[in-house]
Amino acid sequence: MGEPALILVRHGRPKIDLDAPPTTWTLCHEGQVGCAQLAEQIVAYKPTAVVSSPEPKALETAQILAHRLGLEVVVDEGFHEHKRPAASFGSEQEFRDSIAKVFAQPAAASAPHGGESAQAAAQRLAETLAKYQGKPLLAVTHGTVLSLYLAQRLGLDAHDLWRSLHMPDAFVLDDTGALVTRLG
Repeated sequence: MGEPALILVRHGRPKIDLDAPPTTWTLCHEGQVGCAQLAEQIVAYKPTAVVSSPEPKALETAQILAHRLGLEVVVDEGFHEHKRPAASFGSEQEFRDSIAKVFAQPAAASAPHGGESAQAAAQRLAETLAKYQGKPLLAVTHGTVLSLYLAQRLGLDAHDLWRSLHMPDAFVLDDTGALVTRLG
């Protein structure tokens, strides 16, 4: 196994506000505490750069991690969640059913909502990550796109991976793309 090259992080637990789009949610107190705890684990991997999705829950996660590491956060739109533009959070079961459809039809635009396909989301994340040379890179993103990307890289079932994710969660990959460890 090679040296750690990428620490891919799913954001911390958000404050769910059903009256606001998920893209505007911030972290709840539990999410902030979880991110601070994750930062203590990540410090051993000595990331040299922190990049983040612009969504508040991801950006707040990145800021907590970066503060502990003494680094600045670079915001990059390419780290945003899988585009499901007409999707609303709805009930927990409706959300889970919607996500299951994304994973079941990776080449289709995210039915029934329109938007990017699961394959396109994974490709977008891969292309965004390729722009950054600092290693190890700490990148904060979202559960669906993270699962899609890692499933392609590691030969995993994306839906199973998504269901197993914590908030926050982190995966350390080496310079060959192999999984070193999972934190969180």
